[in-house]
Amino acid sequence: MKLIMHFLLLWPLSAAAKDVVVQTSAGGINWSQGIVYANGYGTAKPGLSSAQKRILARRAAVVDAQRNLLEITKGVRINSVIKTGQAMKESPEITTRVAGIIKGAQITRDHYQNEIANITMSMPISGKFLRTMYPADDLAFENSLDHILDFIITPARASESFVISDEPEANAYRKLIEWMQQNASTDLKTILNDAVVQYETSAKFSGLLIDASSVPSFELATIPKIRDETGEILYPSDNTSYDDIVNKRGVTYDFDLHDAIRNQRVAATPFIIKAVSTYKSLPSDLTITNADADKIKQSQSTIVAMNKAGVLIVVAS
Repeated sequence: MKLIMHFLLLWPLSAAAKDVVVQTSAGGINWSQGIVYANGYGTAKPGLSSAQKRILARRAAVVDAQRNLLEITKGVRINSVIKTGQAMKESPEITTRVAGIIKGAQITRDHYQNEIANITMSMPISGKFLRTMYPADDLAFENSLDHILDFIITPARASESFVISDEPEANAYRKLIEWMQQNASTDLKTILNDAVVQYETSAKFSGLLIDASSVPSFELATIPKIRDETGEILYPSDNTSYDDIVNKRGVTYDFDLHDAIRNQRVAATPFIIKAVSTYKSLPSDLTITNADADKIKQSQSTIVAMNKAGVLIVVAS
């Protein structure tokens, strides 16, 4: 599979933007829109009328698209430890339910030319599929097992240099330098920290936006976990709305930080932080600094929005 910037023409988008898509030869997973899609082709035997050929070719294309959709869906990662294909192998009930959901997938493209039918089908990751793959009990169960996993996985280490990423950030540092020159202080750290805390506790934030573009080892998942450096889970937690997670998906993804800020899931004033690494050997668990974790905990509006699945992750293209 290949991670690409992809302009989708098969269904309406809420905004004209480059979506985060993992593409295969037969379709793909649109992680920004939360959609799995697949193509199917079909032909009919010779010797039939034109109308019969069209009907039978279309029927064959639908079957082919459903088969491809099932294979692609098996690659959907729910979190660091659950992948759809693995869950289906372990549970005949899950296999039956997923197969039923795929049979009800929507046809988004229906084309017939030169006696060849071409069908594209799509299904949302949210809703019935996610309720099947991530039952309500799983959220509490995973959190209760988390301390056990902490002992059996290998630690990973990451370092991060100080980098100014854009002009607004550069202007902020210029303003800080000017203030420092005018107000020499022996306790600068305390003054700055108090100013940041005052802003973050009084401001009203509409969601949590995590910049993970510098974490190349991160694997896209429907419900990734957000942790601090000690491994404590900030999201999803026991206070996170299960209905919001399964109906909206745990997070959505974007390639561009500026586009992400305007995304309806977190717009218009998201709390923005950076992820520094994945957590130990869990590929879909993002680690943020303890300092950023404390800031989130101090911001009631961020917590409320986050626990309603108001989380967006920016990833590298």
